[in-house]
Amino acid sequence: MIDGEFVDSVWTDVQVGDVLKICNRENIPADVVLVASHEPDIDAPRGACHVETMQLDGETNLKGKMVPSVFSNALGASLELQLANFAKLPGHVEVEAPNASTNTFNGMLHVQGYPPAPLSITNVLLRGSTLRNTDYVLGLVVNTGRDTKVMQGARKPPSKESSIYHSIQLMMVGIVILLIILCLAASAGTESAYSAIGLDSHWYLQDGTSNNFFLNTLYFFTLLSSFVSVTLNASIALVQKVIAQFMQWSLDMYDQDSDTAATVRTASLVDELGIITHVFSDKTGTLTQNVMQFRKASINGVSYGRGTTEIGLARLKRLGELPTDEVEALEAGLVCKAGAGKELVNFDDPALDEILRKPLQVGLPSTQEACCREFFLHLALCHTVVTEIFEGKTTLSASSPDEAALVSAAQHFGFEFVDRHHDTVTVRDTTQGERLLRYDVLDVLEFTSARRRMSVIVRNCDTRAISLLCKGADSVMLPLLAPDQDELKLRTEQHMIDHSNDGLRTLVITSKELNEETYLAWSREYRRATSDILELERNAREEPNKIDQLCNELETRLKLLGSTALEDKLQVGVPACIADLVRGGIATWVLTGDKEETAINIAFACQLLDAETDLLVISRRNHSTLESMRAALQNGCQTHPNKEGARKGLVVDGDALELLMKTGTEQAGAQLAFLHYTQQCAAVVACRCAPTQKAELVKLVRRNVRGAATLSIGDGANDVAMIQAAHVGVGISGQEGMQAVNAADFAIAQFRFLRELLLVHGRNNYRRLSVLVYYIFYKNVMMVLSVYWFNTYNAFSGSKWNLEVGYQLYNALFTLFPILWIAMTDRDVSDENSRVLPQLYQLGIRRHYFNAWAATRWVLQGIYESLAVSFVCIYGLLKMSNNGEDPDLYLIGAATLTLAVIIVRVFTTHPSPCSRRLRACHVCTTLRPTPCTHSRT
Repeated sequence: MIDGEFVDSVWTDVQVGDVLKICNRENIPADVVLVASHEPDIDAPRGACHVETMQLDGETNLKGKMVPSVFSNALGASLELQLANFAKLPGHVEVEAPNASTNTFNGMLHVQGYPPAPLSITNVLLRGSTLRNTDYVLGLVVNTGRDTKVMQGARKPPSKESSIYHSIQLMMVGIVILLIILCLAASAGTESAYSAIGLDSHWYLQDGTSNNFFLNTLYFFTLLSSFVSVTLNASIALVQKVIAQFMQWSLDMYDQDSDTAATVRTASLVDELGIITHVFSDKTGTLTQNVMQFRKASINGVSYGRGTTEIGLARLKRLGELPTDEVEALEAGLVCKAGAGKELVNFDDPALDEILRKPLQVGLPSTQEACCREFFLHLALCHTVVTEIFEGKTTLSASSPDEAALVSAAQHFGFEFVDRHHDTVTVRDTTQGERLLRYDVLDVLEFTSARRRMSVIVRNCDTRAISLLCKGADSVMLPLLAPDQDELKLRTEQHMIDHSNDGLRTLVITSKELNEETYLAWSREYRRATSDILELERNAREEPNKIDQLCNELETRLKLLGSTALEDKLQVGVPACIADLVRGGIATWVLTGDKEETAINIAFACQLLDAETDLLVISRRNHSTLESMRAALQNGCQTHPNKEGARKGLVVDGDALELLMKTGTEQAGAQLAFLHYTQQCAAVVACRCAPTQKAELVKLVRRNVRGAATLSIGDGANDVAMIQAAHVGVGISGQEGMQAVNAADFAIAQFRFLRELLLVHGRNNYRRLSVLVYYIFYKNVMMVLSVYWFNTYNAFSGSKWNLEVGYQLYNALFTLFPILWIAMTDRDVSDENSRVLPQLYQLGIRRHYFNAWAATRWVLQGIYESLAVSFVCIYGLLKMSNNGEDPDLYLIGAATLTLAVIIVRVFTTHPSPCSRRLRACHVCTTLRPTPCTHSRT
């Protein structure tokens, strides 16, 4: 706004203090404090808008933003009134220093005549987000350009290079050392020739430089400089780019449902895919679909919901608790249900519907009917879901698939979330006729990874009663319950265990009645704490702070209502993919935030674990001290599976990892025992894992296991740290946005494509790049040494027997294109055989194609063939001129060049020295299907 009028402007002209008008579906050009928004209903102003933050955090859901109460009370509802009143308000804004945290904002709004008001992230629109579901907003610019949060957070991705590049550097060192030795030997040969033959007496050699050892060494260094190929890096980069494009065109990694192809974001790592030893995988959205369905519930100690799940069925089959005919019937039923689509409610139990439709018994508020109504009303109120109207359709936008499923479940059972009008939530109750329930949302205590729960404080608009509604993980919620609920707690815990055995995700639902005085006293302290910038910064850093302390004080002595159970189905092809990875010798780790029972059952359903697996469980429940954990791990290393051919497996929880991963001498010994045991395991499952713990595990293996090549795969923002910590990061474009994809080196649409990525493309790429590197060294060694051997006949004078154009054409034309074509397209076996025989991948893990012995054989091959070419041409062409004389210098050189070109060209059509025994290796590998021991600590 300039001189009271809005004018179109470019982003670079926006300055701090400007007032912007941003229209629907426009990008936010700077960090702005929300001043006013369009009000559909002038009589009931909301002061709210919604933004999409996909470009910031990868999340596709809409996030609600609120106008600070000072502005909403003072400015009015129409645009003209808002502008006129804003111009009359004297005041200023205090904001935090520029930082990269897109989830927090600390500031204070000072307006004359009003008390200071704290500003949080809900009052700020960040650059890079998009305005949605609102005709327009007015904003006050507080940060521009590089000071905005998105620009502060812009960092270069960690630099990654393939192991082949590292090996090439070592080979270069060896080749340069060999070159120096040859140059010194040639200079010494020159000295010897001058003395033995008496070349000093020749007048044309008496210039003072021909017998200078240092200058002769430099001359030979220049003459033999092609020993180190200048085309190597360019050839590798070109082949990697072409291979990357072929991978992106692969129909075997194309997902038709989402119309998503594979994406290669770091072409320099295409060969690293062929030597992966450890795969670290997230669960939700990676192994599963991240499309939640409400399946079961426990309400007031009564379990509702019938049937089983794919994971539960796999467990029953594993335990042998069902007859074969019953298993087949259940499988058929599951298949039928799977065809119902991605509905958010998949519930089967008429008993719950009957209870909710019964009239309430007057005077008996604790009946099961009342508990069920309170349970689903809780689900309809305790969330941050917003409604969006687009093209005449109303949709729900939730911060997570879990919330969307819970709100949909409440609607399914008669408590429909209608709208969030400013601070008022409207719910339509259709269980007893139809009536509208309105609740004022007084506070939202948001979910954090440290709290692992979220709460809302609501006031019933009719009765004025205040309630705290809380939901979260059982590990943090159950200790917060009020006493005298032991029996209900035990029944609910058992139901949650049963639900976890079916692979369902559980949440504990609780509530608490608050009296007016208690809430007001707490609210004053809470407002004071949230107005303190220092406390807000401590809260953002997850340090001890007054805000969390006040939340903890209120979230005590809770009433247990029950628990929910959501199903997150496995993606198609996950079990077969993981089974093939294990057969290929790849150790697979699943890192998840789910509880132990859920994680174990999903691991069995994925075929990561089986009934023959010797499973060790490390948790704080069964190993309370670090010493007991270390002893259990050491004993596990020394014992062998009970059954022949059985594998070892490890399950560890987040609390145990927190103790294991601490720094210190005692922890170092436990970490060593942990690493030793994991190297004997075919699978590791880490449950209740925080995002930072995922990254720490990847780094622990990467830094301490010799020969380890790690790959991390995930789909959400919480997987970014793990993805960037690994040698290779793979992102899945799923339901949690694109942040994992944007941070990854490769992107695929489904986990099952990882088999194609590694076992087919990765294996081929690694073998092709290995042959390319060796071949380029080999052909240069052969050509350059043929000139070197010739110098033994001319007193090491440094003469050439080829024209310079011959050397250039040799590298740039005669020998370059055949090897490039082979490096881009060659297959030693068909792709189908690579899929059928995953054991072939173990050749890459064992570094069969690229190792010191193979490199030595290639170099020796080049030396041998250079000797053969040189001496065959020298002695084979004697007396071969037309007049019976010996051929001249350049004729022998031309013959040498021709033979060299023919040999290296023919060599591209035959097996290389490092792969002549490939067929035998294939057979041996096929006979050894168990994972190989590829690394040790």
